[in-house]
Amino acid sequence: MNASRRKTSAALVVTLCAAASQAHACGEVMLRALGTMRYHAFVTRNPATILLYSDDPAGNAKRPAATDPRLHDNLEKVGHKVGMARGANELGHALAGNRYDVIVAYADDMRAVTDEIAKATPEPKLIPVLDNASNEREMRERYPRLVTGNFKDLLKAIEQAMTA
Repeated sequence: MNASRRKTSAALVVTLCAAASQAHACGEVMLRALGTMRYHAFVTRNPATILLYSDDPAGNAKRPAATDPRLHDNLEKVGHKVGMARGANELGHALAGNRYDVIVAYADDMRAVTDEIAKATPEPKLIPVLDNASNEREMRERYPRLVTGNFKDLLKAIEQAMTA
């Protein structure tokens, strides 16, 4: 009877081990099912005061305005304080009334207001966004922080500007 009992116990252990390999911890099934869906939130380590500038006060149909409210909202979500200026007059008032760490605008728009920006004390760091690939080489020489990519590239450029 002792040998029969050992065989039964061994069979029970093998059965339990086989069943346990199919068992999942609480929530593990959900994590496996959603394994490809990861939340990549970004919160800045160096919050900046950012001015979004657009040279065209009325907005241009050919390209989205640098002062797009969605861009404003997304920058605030990651922890930055954001202001907007449309046209040279608003830019002058904004720079006279507030201190900005970074100015983000299309590279072509920054050319016209470089002198105005240089008057600001302390002078903000410029992060131009390239919207026309034909003059990328010239713009890279003029602006070392030129951004050509997406929103993540802009966030990286802002972080680099703030740590520099």
